[in-house]
Amino acid sequence: MAHTRPIYVPALRLKQGEYRGLQRLASDVADKIIPRLVVPPPKERDPEKHRPLTKDEIVHETGHRIAHHWKMRAAFLDVRFLFAEFGEAECVEWLPKIFDVARNAHAQPIPVVGLADSLGPRAAAFRQSLATETETKVAIRVESGEIDRDIRNRLMTGMSALGVTPEGCAVLADFSDADFSDALAVAGIAQAALEDLQGIGRWRHVVFQGTNYPEDNPADSNGDAVVPRNEWLAWKAAVKLDEGSPEHLIFGDYGADSAKFEFKKASGGIPIRHYRYTTPDSWLVVRGSAEGQAEAVMRGVCERILRSGKFAGRGFSSADEYIFRTAKGWDGPGNGSTWREINTTHHITRVVRDIGGIKGMTFTETTFSDPADQLSFI
Repeated sequence: MAHTRPIYVPALRLKQGEYRGLQRLASDVADKIIPRLVVPPPKERDPEKHRPLTKDEIVHETGHRIAHHWKMRAAFLDVRFLFAEFGEAECVEWLPKIFDVARNAHAQPIPVVGLADSLGPRAAAFRQSLATETETKVAIRVESGEIDRDIRNRLMTGMSALGVTPEGCAVLADFSDADFSDALAVAGIAQAALEDLQGIGRWRHVVFQGTNYPEDNPADSNGDAVVPRNEWLAWKAAVKLDEGSPEHLIFGDYGADSAKFEFKKASGGIPIRHYRYTTPDSWLVVRGSAEGQAEAVMRGVCERILRSGKFAGRGFSSADEYIFRTAKGWDGPGNGSTWREINTTHHITRVVRDIGGIKGMTFTETTFSDPADQLSFI
C-alpha cells in the first residue's frame, strides 16, 4: 500500500453508508485521502444491529468496523459526541480503549482533539490515545471563530498537554459554521486563517474543512436542484491551487452532506429517494417520488443523471457503474444506506481526481461489463 501525503480529508459520519462508501473506493483514490470519521452517540440506531449500540459495543464495533472497511489506512477519529453519555470522569478508561481495540484490529485511527479538549481534563485521555503507527499523532480541531490573536498560545499549551509538537500534528480548520454563499468572501477569510495557523509551526497537515451543502434536501419531489460547491471554489482561490501548491495544505469538506451532525434515536422513517451527484463545481441533486415502487423510482432517478450531461461515465468509479446499471435495470434500487454509499464513493472520487488532475496525478478507470444476457443483443 502506498503511503503518500493525502490531498483530501472528507468528514464523514461513521455510519453504514459512509464506511461502505469508503470500502468501495478504488485503491489509487483511497491512497490519497485521510477520512475524518465522526462516531455517532449511543442513542443513534445502528442499521446493522437494528437498535442503539451499548457502550461496550460502541467501544468494540467502532474499531472493528474501521478495520474491516478501511484496513491498514489512516483515519482521523472524532469521538466528541460520546462524552455526554459515556462520561467525562471516566474518559481516561473508555477513550483509549476505543483506539486500542481499533489498532489491535489493524486500523490506524488518529484522534481528533478539539482545541478546548486539549486545554481541559480530556487531554489526559487523548494523550493515552495518540497514534503510534503514523507520522501524524493527533489532529487538533480549531473552529474558525477560535482563530484569533490568542490562538498561538492556546495551541502551544494544548500541544504541551498532549505531549506533541507541530511536526506530529494535523490542524483541522473547521469552517462548519461559515456562510459559504459568497465563495470569494470565504476565500479571503480562509486564506488569513491558514496563514495564521502556518505562522505558529511546521504542522504535518493544515486542513481546511467546510461545506455549502444545505441541511435540508434542496430538491422537490421528482425534481432536480443544483448546489454550488462554494467551499471548493473558496479553497482553490484561498491557496491559489496549482501543481506547485504546498503539499501540507489540504482541502476538506463534509462529503456529499451538510456540516450539521444530527443523530436521531429512531430510524427517521422512509429515506428520501435521491442521489447527490457531485460535479466539478456543484452537486446535482436528483430526487424521485415518495410514491411508487422503489425500483421504478430509482431507475428513473439514475436515468435522469445519465441524461443530465453531468454523468462522469461508467469507468469513473464503482459508484458510477452502479448508477449506470440501475438506470438500465441491471441492478436493484438499493436503500437509504446504499444511496449514501454511492454518494460517498462518487463524491470522494470526484474530489480526489480533480485535485489530483491539477497536481499532475493519473488514475485508473474502473472496469465494467454488461450482464451476459444483454450481450446476446449486441
